[in-house]
Amino acid sequence: MLGALLVAIVFVAIGISVRIYTQLASAVSVENSLIEAQRELDHIVQNQSDLQNGLRGYVGTGDREFLEPFRSSTDGFSDSLAAFARTSTVLDIEQMDAPIKEMHDLHQRWLAEVARPLLNDRRASNAITREMMGKIYVDQLRGDTKRVQDLLAERLRGTQAELKHRIDEGLFGGIASVVVFGLVSIAFVTARVQMQGVIDRERAIVETLGGAFRTDVEVLPGARLGTAYLSADRDAAVGGDLFDVRQIDVRRGLVLLADVSGKGIGAAVNTAFVKYSIRALARRTDDPAAILDEFNRMFLETVADPNLFVVGFVGVFDGAASTLTYASAGHAGAYLRRGRTVTQLEVTGPIVGLDASFGYERRVLALERDDVLLLATDGLTEARDAAGDLLGDDGAMDLLGLAETRDPQRCADAIVESVRRRSGGTLRDDLALLVIAIDGVAA
Repeated sequence: MLGALLVAIVFVAIGISVRIYTQLASAVSVENSLIEAQRELDHIVQNQSDLQNGLRGYVGTGDREFLEPFRSSTDGFSDSLAAFARTSTVLDIEQMDAPIKEMHDLHQRWLAEVARPLLNDRRASNAITREMMGKIYVDQLRGDTKRVQDLLAERLRGTQAELKHRIDEGLFGGIASVVVFGLVSIAFVTARVQMQGVIDRERAIVETLGGAFRTDVEVLPGARLGTAYLSADRDAAVGGDLFDVRQIDVRRGLVLLADVSGKGIGAAVNTAFVKYSIRALARRTDDPAAILDEFNRMFLETVADPNLFVVGFVGVFDGAASTLTYASAGHAGAYLRRGRTVTQLEVTGPIVGLDASFGYERRVLALERDDVLLLATDGLTEARDAAGDLLGDDGAMDLLGLAETRDPQRCADAIVESVRRRSGGTLRDDLALLVIAIDGVAA
């Protein structure tokens, strides 16, 4: 009986091994195709990034060396996109055609409406507008890339889930006959639970640190504050959006809102760098334009990745004089509500991280009692509805105009809830939001 049991165990183990091997081979083939698709998607993003950075460099400096990505006889972006489309066809992924077509159309619109006009006349009166339009197209392209990545990830999860299901069938079939397989499985499950507990504890620590890096609010003399932060990915621990309000003295306060490119731990590190660098520079000068000038140089000298950048807004609020002196680094999401009229604050300089020679201008905004300032990262204006239409600046101003502003926190919550409803509860980008209600009374 012992011999028969041993023979049975051997045959069961061989049968399970053969079945698992066959299924693994099938899964590996699919995963290889997914890896190739991801590599081609990375080429698409890199080609667009090279073109965008080259165009920025040329517009900013006039140096034609930046136009190297445009000198190729073929369109690298379109070639990479075509290769990706062929690979994705093999994977048989539903809903892939729409984002691929949108990526192609966005690239062609970027070439026609941004790149070619700026290449023909980089000093045109609407150059800054075209650059901002280019950022919108590139951000939309990033959104489509994220959709494609989600589809690839979903395909991978489906393959892995199917593989796991079939492996479990074979494994638990063996467990039903062989007690030792059951013991091994129990040990495996126990170890997995323990490991998951360790992972959950470490994730909680990282989320706590991420929150500390990302946001900080102190009392702002002569005003009341409302804040909100939403993550586009509920599984993401940290991100690159932040706001910071710090009191300078009894009458003035520093206001910072920024969007650092990138995601995850790397973005959190850069977020901390932005936050505490701006604080340190604000101790040396109260001129927001000078703060951004110096921070731009610091960022270029410190951050090694040339593709990283920061969109930001730095302001010094004087509660006694009721003024806001500010400078904006490519940040368009700043609005003033006076009564029921909402206006958009002017962008006063390019995004941080392009070139050390770029400068920033400051503006002084005279404020009145009951005025409301809204500062938001592009997760607000880029919120899409079910049809895929962006909220945009006009939509953001409409939300502010309709919101209840006597309580700035309720105003922030109302705007966030409107964005949630519009987007069906799913955001394409993180959203940091700061509402400042001017009332001449410190909170």
